Amino acid sequence: MTSQESDDALRRLLEVRIREWLMSEKDPGPRPRSVVTITEEPGCGGEAIAKLLCTELGLHLYSSELVKRIAEDAHVSDQLVSSLEEQGRSELEEWLAEFHGNPNLTSQAYLDSLKRVLFAIAAHGNAVIVGRGGNFLLPPDKRIGLCLVAPLEERLERTMKDLGVPEKVAREHISKLEAKHRRLVKEYFQEDILDATQYHLVVNTALLKPETIVQMVKSALAEPPI
Repeated sequence: MTSQESDDALRRLLEVRIREWLMSEKDPGPRPRSVVTITEEPGCGGEAIAKLLCTELGLHLYSSELVKRIAEDAHVSDQLVSSLEEQGRSELEEWLAEFHGNPNLTSQAYLDSLKRVLFAIAAHGNAVIVGRGGNFLLPPDKRIGLCLVAPLEERLERTMKDLGVPEKVAREHISKLEAKHRRLVKEYFQEDILDATQYHLVVNTALLKPETIVQMVKSALAEPPI
């Protein structure tokens, strides 16, 4: 797929989502605000679990790369955010006001756009957000934070299979991603990505089936915020 084709596909996806959001705003009936953020140690199979969550619970998937692309595209992110702002003062505006007043967050243009995108997605609800610091950026009462872990040997095997590479390459791949994720969370959010207290659920994917994990998340979503 060329860069232009990828851009066109992104815009088509966002147009469909925005139409859905605008229609839901006109619906007077109750609607769920389910938002699940997924943080994973590299090689835990997070993408497959995210897709299963979306299928089982009727949620939309926002992968790490998709959110990154949206945040980097000013036109698309503005269009996404405006779908909420047209409705008047919203949760999005309240969250932005709160986090703009946080001196610990960088004022970097990308992070600013990333905040707007994640808050817009979360305020619309019915979403699974993979990576991009969603767990650390969204308030705990606005999402269920799921952290996926597994023994290194299990993650190596999965990475070797998924990427079709030898163990040495898989080990280097995992090590680089782990360092990158730790650095980004520390730099942008002043948090430790390995701190289990930052999540609602920490699950070892080597010990539980994806279907079981989905049921655990479903139960957590049904619980009222503390």
